[in-house]
Amino acid sequence: MKTTLELPDELLRRTKALAALRGMSMRDLIAHALEAELKEGVQSPRWQRLAGKARKLDTAPVKKALAAEFSKVDAGSW
Repeated sequence: MKTTLELPDELLRRTKALAALRGMSMRDLIAHALEAELKEGVQSPRWQRLAGKARKLDTAPVKKALAAEFSKVDAGSW
């Protein structure tokens, strides 16, 4: 099925670059990323599954701290 997406210019540029590096079409990369996100979205975050009993604790502070740290990562510098 065809659809139209509006993406920020920088996201589109990075998507095209990653697809090229992986030898994939942009369509295939986006479909793969969506599949992975939908599959992961149904489950708890990996760190919660690995932490075991931490699932029963209030994880809001941890999620906030992780989000803050990961927002500092520049994917382009990897």
